[in-house]
Amino acid sequence: MEYVGVMLSRKISGVKLRRVREDRCLSVAELADAVGRTPSNIYKIEKGAHQPSAKVYAALKVALDVGDKEL
Repeated sequence: MEYVGVMLSRKISGVKLRRVREDRCLSVAELADAVGRTPSNIYKIEKGAHQPSAKVYAALKVALDVGDKEL
């Protein structure tokens, strides 16, 4: 449970998220489907308008096969 608290306070870089997504040759829609969100939600995270919840953050890391430092 402590790990979830760390994720909640961690901010991700939308620019890094987009770069990693594009490096994996994924569209916004494909990533959104992989993490159970809408393409609009992923787009807003990439633009810096929103931060992901702890659950979405964890799903992004799994879907993109990255660690905290890459996001």
